[in-house]
Amino acid sequence: MDTTAKTVLAAPAARSMVRLQIFSYVAPLVVLGLALGLSWYLWEKEKREIEAVLQGEFDTRVRETVSLFRERMLAYEQALRATHGLFSTSEAVQRGDFQSFVSNLHIQNHPGLQGMGFALIVPSAEREKHIAAVRSQGFPAYTVQAPSGSAASTSAVYFEPSGSTFLSTLGTDYFSEPSRRPAMEIARDSGGIAVSNKVKLPEEDAAEVQAGYRMYLPVYKNGKPHETIEDRQANITGWIYAAFSMDGLMDNILGERANITVDVYDGGDERSDDQLIDSYSDRVGGESAVKLFYASRQVEVGGYAWTVTARSLPNFTTAIAIGKLQLVARLGAAASVMLALFTWLLLRRRIRAAAVAENLRIAKEYAEAASHAKSQFLAVASHDLRQPIQALSLFVATLQAMARKPTLSGTEVGHIAGRLQTALNGLGRLLNGLFDLSRLDSGTIAVTRRPVEVAGLLAELHTAFAGPAQAQGLDFKVVTSHDLWVDSDPLVLSRVLSNLTANAVRYTEKGRILIACRPRAEQLEFQIFDTGIGIAEDERNRIFGEFYQVPNVARDREHGLGLGLAIVHRSVQLLGGQIRVRSTPGKGSVFSVLLPRARMPLAHQPVLVPIEVQPLSGSILVIDDDPEIRDSMQHVLAESGYAVHVAASLEEALALTDAHGASISMILSDYRLSPSSTGVDAISAVRQSMGRDVPAIIITGDTSAGPIADAASHGLRLQYKPIDLQALLALMKEEQP
Repeated sequence: MDTTAKTVLAAPAARSMVRLQIFSYVAPLVVLGLALGLSWYLWEKEKREIEAVLQGEFDTRVRETVSLFRERMLAYEQALRATHGLFSTSEAVQRGDFQSFVSNLHIQNHPGLQGMGFALIVPSAEREKHIAAVRSQGFPAYTVQAPSGSAASTSAVYFEPSGSTFLSTLGTDYFSEPSRRPAMEIARDSGGIAVSNKVKLPEEDAAEVQAGYRMYLPVYKNGKPHETIEDRQANITGWIYAAFSMDGLMDNILGERANITVDVYDGGDERSDDQLIDSYSDRVGGESAVKLFYASRQVEVGGYAWTVTARSLPNFTTAIAIGKLQLVARLGAAASVMLALFTWLLLRRRIRAAAVAENLRIAKEYAEAASHAKSQFLAVASHDLRQPIQALSLFVATLQAMARKPTLSGTEVGHIAGRLQTALNGLGRLLNGLFDLSRLDSGTIAVTRRPVEVAGLLAELHTAFAGPAQAQGLDFKVVTSHDLWVDSDPLVLSRVLSNLTANAVRYTEKGRILIACRPRAEQLEFQIFDTGIGIAEDERNRIFGEFYQVPNVARDREHGLGLGLAIVHRSVQLLGGQIRVRSTPGKGSVFSVLLPRARMPLAHQPVLVPIEVQPLSGSILVIDDDPEIRDSMQHVLAESGYAVHVAASLEEALALTDAHGASISMILSDYRLSPSSTGVDAISAVRQSMGRDVPAIIITGDTSAGPIADAASHGLRLQYKPIDLQALLALMKEEQP
């Protein structure tokens, strides 16, 4: 390409680069603004949710407080009616009778109730006779404190428990007091209970005035009618009354949780100046992160109304709630800044990449671009099992070529070995899927069911998947109760839930993933919700089949075989449970696993401490009919510090036993040695020849029930192929005597 062509191509590219550079500065600011807006929305949403919870708790506290207030008032009323029964069943109630009856009421157990009394109506004609009678009972200073010239007056003659309060009120004409008379008249005319206005208690001084009340119940002449107002006014003999203080009534009404305050107002208007009591006058706490709550209720007892108001204090908002709001705000701000910074870095990288790409295109490096495209095509075209096998072949060929060099670099060998391990790991994952499915088909997986704590199980899931999910921009949550236990095998169940969760993360591009567990009668239901691509109705019956995959670009890059849900389905059946799926294409899916619920607590499991594997003191006899396996086992065990003898058959093993039997301390044998003999036969023959039970392990790739049962009947441990060297060495250590 000549210079003119380069100039023609460079001008549009330069303009594009300028636009991209401007965009690289504007876009992060826009992202920052949007992210901060989203953070503010989430903060407000969290705040509203916290306020809704606190509102419910506040309403409950108010209901409990108002209910307790009403209950205490009704207790006063019940005590009053019980005392009225004494007068209704007696011709004349003497002082001792009244004292004994009130004592049996145990009024000291009723907060705020100061005592029970009786105010007698004393006609003016009988006043002197009445005074003389009371004085003869041990009250020489007694007199009736009545207005002069009145036809009748009242006198407080009884009050229990008696004391200085009683002596100061003995003979008082309550009917003449404006604060009491309306209630006494209402009680007299209605035949029911009435409550007086606020009164000053007799033991108070001007410095400290309590709010006191009297609750009245009329007493009529026995046997006389009192159906009409006229009858009641004509036949009334006096009033039983209960004296109580509002301070005592409100005492400890909030319990130990002093995070709200309750005010009681005299009458039905809370704006009245006659405020009776503030349940918590010493306000505590500072500013609240959420709004404070308020409620007002009216309580009516005995024809009298009170207004009870409640307000939350700043410390009503828990430290946890405040901490959550602060955490949301901080995380939101941090995430917004990080997202904006990431956007800027991404765009800057894109600018640099675009510049490099343009320079490469102008410099005519089409060959390198074509080579790269070819490599990419070959990488994408390789599929499933052929991919790792092809990689292994290429790396083996590389090692063979390197072996022909006069000098061999350890760095190069280490690099190739690492890549070989990566390919082997990929192949191992695919083979493990087939291996697990084979074991499930053959019924050789044994489950050990025991009570498993659900909270701990789901916490492990959260730890494993929250990071990857959040890295994809997904909201990942786990919800469960801390008192749920499931009867299951923890390892199998963990793999089931991990597989379902991994699928949810893989198939969800935006939205959220929720893992929950809730009780269903005698079962527990584990649910995995996602807002992914969903599953069409005609595919729901096929997703649990072998080798079936829901189309997804991200999954296609992972070279899966479509065995995950097939393994999940069979594992759940093995655990005695059920699995269900509900899905809406484009909106998401819900996978539900039902398992038996456990009732007993989980026993503590012993902690497994890794033990360093030490080589055996003797040698190892390896029996395998595959020469490559024999050779690789001999080399890898020798590199691990063991002396190794290898045999291809039972006969060769016996020959080696005759020559080296004294030094052999362990036997590793393949299960299928020939059509007529197995590894179990070879181990038994070698042990018989040596005259002792040498520790032995069967190594096999056969997952059918036959080899497992055969090995178990002879007390032999199994190690499945492909072999994990560290797992094999650990098993050998366990088998050492």
